[in-house]
This record gives sequence, C-alpha cells and structure tokens, in this order.
Amino acid sequence: MDNSFRFLKGSKMTHPTTGITLEYLDKSDAVCFVLFNESKEKAILVKQFRPGSKDYEIEVCAGLIDGNEKPRVAAFRELKEETGYLEKDVTDIEELPQGLYVSPGYTTERLYFFSAKLKSDDVKPIEQSLDHGEEVEVVWVDVKDITKVSRDMKTILAVTYFSKEAK
Repeated sequence: MDNSFRFLKGSKMTHPTTGITLEYLDKSDAVCFVLFNESKEKAILVKQFRPGSKDYEIEVCAGLIDGNEKPRVAAFRELKEETGYLEKDVTDIEELPQGLYVSPGYTTERLYFFSAKLKSDDVKPIEQSLDHGEEVEVVWVDVKDITKVSRDMKTILAVTYFSKEAK
C-alpha cells in the first residue's frame, strides 16, 4: 500500500518566541456551500463516508479549491458536482467575508463559507457530476434539526449562521 498523501503534507516550523518545533499539515484551502429551499426552512446536505469519523456523515457541500481558482467559483463547482444545482438556480447568495481556519493548531487550511436559496422549490437539479470515487447522497434536512442530523462543525456553523442571517 502506498502511504504517501495526495492532499496533505506534513510540515514543521520554529515557534517565533519559544523556539520549539511545531508540526502542522500544509493543506489546500476549501469551500463549503449551504443551499436552502425557497423558504429557508430546509437545507440540502450530502451524506458521504468520512475517514475521520469512520462513518457516514451529513454535511454541507464542500471541496478543495483547485490551484488559483477563486473561492466562489469553487463553491459553485462543488454545488453542481454534488447536488446538480447551478448558479442560475439560486438567489440571495451570501458569503462570510474571509476564509476561516479549520483548526489553526495543526493545519493551514482555510474554509470559505457560501450560501444561497433556491429561486423556487420547483427548480430541478441536473445530474450530479461526482469526482472519481465519490459516493454522495443528497438529503434535504429541516434547518431546526441540524444539530440532530449532523456531527460536522462546518455544517452546523453554516446552516445556523446563514439561516439566521435572513431573519
């Protein structure tokens, strides 16, 4: 089995004042996208296997930013790939003003948060265009139930934050 990593690279640095060696993961930035229905009472999430939890998780659409891709472009690419919904299908697009560090104690990764709602609940998605090896099931979840159905911090933050923004 090949033990080299494709998306993660271990790095070390010296602490600026204490001189100790710090270990961290040098990782690409990512995006996540929460899409609400027209009334913002439901959010479209994806169910997929995650190696960290060794289980299936229900999460917002998310993925890595490719090269010099802009976060917004990556967010809509992931939305299309994982759910089949397109930018033309949505309205009220929002984003957090900056990428947030996923866990600055051990990784350089920043996550850019986006949200929108469907123009109409009658809008139908196109077929998913998943990456090789991806197995993603689309699920609609009541916003009020988000902490009951997801154990994922980015998902709970995104759904909670963006659902309250409209109120």
